[in-house]
Amino acid sequence: MENSKRHPMAGSITGEYFVSDDGSVRVPALMTRPAAFPKVREDLVAYTWNDSDFLLASYPKNGTNFIWEIMTMLVKGSANYANIVKGALMIDIFPIGESSQLFPSPRVLNTHYRTDVLPQEFRKGKTVAILRNPKDVCVSWYYDMKNLASINSQSHLFEDMNFSQYLPRFLHDKDAPYGTYFDFVEYMWSLRNNSNILIVFYEDLKLDPLATIQKLNEFMETNRSIDLIQQIAEATSFDKMKEGKLLLSLSKDLIKLEHADNEKGHSLLKQLKTRMGHIYRKGGIGDWKNHFTVAANKKFDDFLRQWEGGKSIPFKY
Repeated sequence: MENSKRHPMAGSITGEYFVSDDGSVRVPALMTRPAAFPKVREDLVAYTWNDSDFLLASYPKNGTNFIWEIMTMLVKGSANYANIVKGALMIDIFPIGESSQLFPSPRVLNTHYRTDVLPQEFRKGKTVAILRNPKDVCVSWYYDMKNLASINSQSHLFEDMNFSQYLPRFLHDKDAPYGTYFDFVEYMWSLRNNSNILIVFYEDLKLDPLATIQKLNEFMETNRSIDLIQQIAEATSFDKMKEGKLLLSLSKDLIKLEHADNEKGHSLLKQLKTRMGHIYRKGGIGDWKNHFTVAANKKFDDFLRQWEGGKSIPFKY
């Protein structure tokens, strides 16, 4: 692949890949702590699916945090924010054997991997896949990648790369983190008629949250009332959820704040706000219009016209 199409964070941090049954798809196995990966993989292979659980499969920046929170509220029957971190139930990074001891079923497990590269057990249960229009994903993933690179001391990979330079890497590099968005979406969309799969669009969640949450309620068979669905919709609006999750994080760190001087307390608050800013950056529809040049948009549209697997997907831009 020519260098202009090579993703700056291409390849597997762990040196390992998740591979589909027929061997045609290889997705980099990612871990912020590569040494922990063997235990994560061991637990995945050994796991027996619990039918009271749900799986959320979402490519990064497709609205994972929002729909996980909604699904968890439906499971718990409450519009209160989850007091656990989503990452603790993310089978990509946390050994599921350990999370099962800490967080008993029913629960919402989540992954950024397409399900055909996961063990068969993870394809048995009720699975929700959330899809978002590729232009907004490209923008949001670019900013998140820059943040991840800085956390992993790889900031030099993005220092001189602007969005226009990043775009062809998003389009073409199959060795990018979690593989390409297009392969993920195409495969998950192909499962849309399976009885244990529900496809939800991020834009529908934003434009008509009540109808979308009701669809989730029916699919998950949680039988929640219209009143609770209304409360969940209100609690998970972008601004309210961003503020609510920040306050929840602050409440967990109250002891640190109480025993910190003003300077340390302000530093902690700043760190939490920064973290929330990365997770909940804008959350809108159409932010791509603020980043795409005319030439970049043409290049993207040309790619989409050639993407046969995406022609039937009703994206909203």
